[in-house]
Amino acid sequence: MTQNNTVIEYPRGLSSIPYASFLQIEKYSYDEAQKSVAKSFNDGLGAINRSAISKVLRSGGNAAAAAYASGDSSEQFIDSMLNQYKTQEQKILIKKASGNSVRQSGSNVDKYQTIKSKTINITDENIDPSTVVKLKNGETTTVGQLLQQKKDRIAKKNKGLMASRCMLPLPNEFQYKYGADWNNEFRLGTLALAADDLGRFGLLATGGALAGGGLAFLEGKLTKGSQIGKLGGVDATKIVQGAAKGVQFATNPFGVNSEFNPKNLAGLAGLAPNENSIQFFERMQGREFSFRFELAARNKGESNRIIEIIEWFKRGMHPNAKSGRGSAVVLTFPDVFVLTPKFVKCDEDGEVLGDPIQHPMMPRTKLCALTGLTINTTPFGQLQTVFDGSIPIVTMELQFKETTKLTRVDMEGATYTQKRDSQIIGGDNDIVEKTATSEGGFVTNPDTQYTGEVSF
Repeated sequence: MTQNNTVIEYPRGLSSIPYASFLQIEKYSYDEAQKSVAKSFNDGLGAINRSAISKVLRSGGNAAAAAYASGDSSEQFIDSMLNQYKTQEQKILIKKASGNSVRQSGSNVDKYQTIKSKTINITDENIDPSTVVKLKNGETTTVGQLLQQKKDRIAKKNKGLMASRCMLPLPNEFQYKYGADWNNEFRLGTLALAADDLGRFGLLATGGALAGGGLAFLEGKLTKGSQIGKLGGVDATKIVQGAAKGVQFATNPFGVNSEFNPKNLAGLAGLAPNENSIQFFERMQGREFSFRFELAARNKGESNRIIEIIEWFKRGMHPNAKSGRGSAVVLTFPDVFVLTPKFVKCDEDGEVLGDPIQHPMMPRTKLCALTGLTINTTPFGQLQTVFDGSIPIVTMELQFKETTKLTRVDMEGATYTQKRDSQIIGGDNDIVEKTATSEGGFVTNPDTQYTGEVSF
């Protein structure tokens, strides 16, 4: 299934206005995005989609969907089976009985021919439009009605609801940020003494080992009830344990005393242990983008275009079903999006120079999921409509979340190449090193060739 190139543009002609800044939002079905867009990324998702693993995973997913009657095990299901339906079984009168109106037995009866159900393709020109077909939900309709529904869907597609791109003016506020988690804390503690004074650290460790070993030996003897542990037939272990409990209760009857440990003892002396902690990098945070668009309609055409834009995003963020039934056990992922701020570049006389370029001070994104859509039909605190019920101005808020996290490779101009041996050029002496992956390689441009364009 190929990606269509229909474009929704608001206002119309936005991408040809001199010096215009706008946001280009490209929409892909999830499967299409994995095969085309994600395949070019230099990350884990791209590696999977370039390998044979992706085919195995898709086949397994399609098989699971087929097992629950939620799709077909082959990806050609939609194209090859969408137009195939079964006709309804019918009885056709071929000879009418003569004589009395009351039917009699024998030869003087109506004769019928049973036409069994068969599978037909409704796009076949030889099929009678009045042919009755049975839908999967048990309802019946005609071939002509199904063909009309297909025409209506094509009309909606041409209208823009199935468009692949949407272009909107950049909102008044555009922010983007990056976050990194350095929450993996490693506490070196007293082990730092080994780096400063290995001899002293060794003495302390040896002394601790001897003291611990002696206590363990004594405890073992008491536990076994040896001659040391028993005095006059009385278990000394129980005596010691009982005495310890008595001392603890006598010195802390209300349970308000803090633990008597080396750390608190040092605190009484105005000292605190040095954790010698080191913060290690853990992971990058996923980027999120929020936009607020003000959509105003000056005429009926623009009002319809606003409705199309809202529908375009609303349908794209919801899951679908290969079987076409909302009760399907397995659903397909919603559509994903790629956001690219654009700028219409012009010469000194204000004449447009070629196609719009990526905005020089704003980043583009990798694949994003639409996680929030909010429409405010009363931005001024009161409802306003025109003669046909349309609302002249609405606000639309969109929240996107990137599906994969960035690395520095994404920002240094790395691009995928089918060659298995690639060159990475970098350093003061332009050292050339060979590198390769099992799927292909990447060519990375050095920072010295930075063009000033924000990448991701």
